[in-house]
Amino acid sequence: MRGATTGFNWDSSKKGGWYNSLKTTIPELASSGITHVWLPPPSHSNGTEGYDPGRLYDLDASSYGNKDELKSLIATMHEKGIKAIADIVLNHRSAVKQDENGIWSIFEGGTEDGRLDFNASLICRDDNDHPFGTGNPDTGDNFPYTADVDHTNPRLQTELSDWLNWLKTDIGFDGWRLDYVIGYGSSFTKLYMEKTSPEFAVAEYWRWNISKGQDGKLDKNQDAHRNEIVNWIEAAGGVVTAFDLTTKYILNVAVEGELWRLKDSNGKPPGLIGIKPESAVTFIDNHDTWSQGLLPFPDDKVLLGYAYILTHPGTPSIFYDHFFDWGWPKESIRNLTAIRARNGINSRSSVTILAAEADLYMANIDDKIIMKIGPRLGLGDLDPTKSNFHVATSGQDFAVWEKN
Repeated sequence: MRGATTGFNWDSSKKGGWYNSLKTTIPELASSGITHVWLPPPSHSNGTEGYDPGRLYDLDASSYGNKDELKSLIATMHEKGIKAIADIVLNHRSAVKQDENGIWSIFEGGTEDGRLDFNASLICRDDNDHPFGTGNPDTGDNFPYTADVDHTNPRLQTELSDWLNWLKTDIGFDGWRLDYVIGYGSSFTKLYMEKTSPEFAVAEYWRWNISKGQDGKLDKNQDAHRNEIVNWIEAAGGVVTAFDLTTKYILNVAVEGELWRLKDSNGKPPGLIGIKPESAVTFIDNHDTWSQGLLPFPDDKVLLGYAYILTHPGTPSIFYDHFFDWGWPKESIRNLTAIRARNGINSRSSVTILAAEADLYMANIDDKIIMKIGPRLGLGDLDPTKSNFHVATSGQDFAVWEKN
């Protein structure tokens, strides 16, 4: 099984000693079938959460802990067979000093030899929120809060790649979670992937362009949304995966009595996992969607969400809060990850949808397990126990059966 978990939430940076705290959870994560842990941005930052990076090589100024604590955490993860995924912010940088005119336009990399030190010449000249830049025009969407860097600059490409490789060789990271990739051209993601060869990488390609009707509800057909993600993945070289935002949007509303949404016009899952599952990372919530309230999953339906993503193709990711802070979902999540591992369910598993109605969704995965979510109790001829399956785990409005 390949399964991931987020190793933080939006408030983790404010709690002090986060790396050391997370280190104590690694044995439990390993025993729960977790293979990858997504760690927060490791560098000095103008914001405590790490998403406004300044001195990229300075890992001692992080709010989550210092460099030695981070290396110790990663070493502990590796001892338990868990890969460390770094949250990487390449789109923008925070200045650390003002120039002679009082403009915050001096950027430092955090080394004595000047690596990643630069000025306005490496900031996009069309960044209207930071109008001092003299570099080439931006190749993606503008990030309004921090200066967008010029990824067309060969020096920047080399030095960012060198920094990423340093995170691998000196710190121990195995892969990347790429933040805000809509901010720069997909060809640069391809370049950084080629120059750093991560064991695993997932991109945050998130646009708020989900299709809705005049009533404000999601349209049933979200092919355009997921196809845009597929197009980006292929333009970025086809190796990097992406968060399955299409499934996230649909699942959020489907569990509220609209489970018919979980079947597309071709009889397949309607999200990215329905057309390119090997490139999809599915999730219920994360530090953005839940912690900041940007797209929160219905809290009383969380286990329905996990019963879906932990039995379906794609690479499922578990939110830290759901597993540790909430407490009550943990045992059910552990049961679901064990079923996934026991039956070899993977990113390319096949799905046969047996029912997709308002109060019932059922699917057969790889002809090894059958899962059900929704409040309907009477399954009639769909009852898996009538066809050589037995109940492996169940809870409020969900169940999973394994083949006898």
